[in-house]
Amino acid sequence: MSFKGVKINKQNGGLGRRNASTDAVMALVVGMPTTGTTVELNKAYKLLQVSDAEDLGVNASFDANNGLLAHNEVNDFFTYCPDGTLFLIPTTAGLEASALLQEAALKATIRSEKDIKSIGVIGATSTVSTLINEVETVQAVVNAFALENNYIDAVILEGKASDAALTISNYPDLRAEKAPNVSVSIAQDLAVASLDAAYAKNASVGAVLGMLAVRQVNENLGSVDILNKPDGSKGNEDYPLTVLGTDRFAAAALSDGTPFDNLTPPEVKELTSKGYIFAGAFNGYGGIFFNGSPTCVEKASDYAYIENNRVWNKAARLIRTTLIPKVKGIVKKDPTTGFIKATTISAWQGLLNKAMETMVIDNEISGFDFYINPQQTLTEDSPLKIQGNIVIDSIVFEFEFDLGLTDKL
Repeated sequence: MSFKGVKINKQNGGLGRRNASTDAVMALVVGMPTTGTTVELNKAYKLLQVSDAEDLGVNASFDANNGLLAHNEVNDFFTYCPDGTLFLIPTTAGLEASALLQEAALKATIRSEKDIKSIGVIGATSTVSTLINEVETVQAVVNAFALENNYIDAVILEGKASDAALTISNYPDLRAEKAPNVSVSIAQDLAVASLDAAYAKNASVGAVLGMLAVRQVNENLGSVDILNKPDGSKGNEDYPLTVLGTDRFAAAALSDGTPFDNLTPPEVKELTSKGYIFAGAFNGYGGIFFNGSPTCVEKASDYAYIENNRVWNKAARLIRTTLIPKVKGIVKKDPTTGFIKATTISAWQGLLNKAMETMVIDNEISGFDFYINPQQTLTEDSPLKIQGNIVIDSIVFEFEFDLGLTDKL
């Protein structure tokens, strides 16, 4: 007799605790020189605050000396998402955005940091006129990562102004492209653009990344308010780009320097319909906000907005993580029919339900449904097929209110 009597095994998971979310992990890829810094090209530097970049030599002086807004974009990110994580990835200067993102060393670096959800690109030679020919090439890079089960929610490209002035009607139509994970920012902070002639044609990318990171995956980039504000903004009725007490986004412009206030309503509508991200204001309401979160694909697409991709990708990551432990596992059959046993299907669905319920609890989706057909023959070449649907939240883009006068109710 061993005299053990009772053996107690320690279990885990009953408290329902979860690891911290990585939704706010972004990367800023910068085509830049390294002189005067301690950074190396195509190496990822994890930043938790602006001072981390400054410790690397990427500071205000670096920007001024190189005519490049690297420090400013990092500062923008943490201004709007102080609790976020930003990977700074220096890379080769003098390339178009599409060529830059195809660099093997850069892709290897992005691949190594698996928590990165969205990528911003600055310091490329691309302009508004050339990006129309680049976004599908950038999408191909995103698609290649997806084949490795590395889901990138969005790539935000800097839409610098072209050397030749463009009228609004001549801006290329990004909605005619097939790049649902790619977006172009032509938003400009006038206060930053006025600091140096070298910044006159730049567009904001760091602010876009920061405003994405501070939002839940189902929130639109242009929402006037957000669900979870940083501590310093709790109690405020909105969450604008404008920062009181500073000149940050006191006024907005397009990347060619055209102030938003100079645009006519038809011009604003034209830029929105063509799929550009820019910043502006509501007449009679204080603060600057982004217009929305369009992607470079037709509006009829299910992935016409960044939040659609963020929701789908998060669900895909959860489902993949849930099902991998079951790969090459035993599948019990109903001895009478030969089909997959009902209890096995129920067990799989239970695991999937548990995973997706976290998104419902976190107010990221409205609901979901899964179906597994038991009449499947499973072999090495025939995977188990599951059908699933996610009910996404709608976005209210504007209100239409019928208001009249009366002498009684």
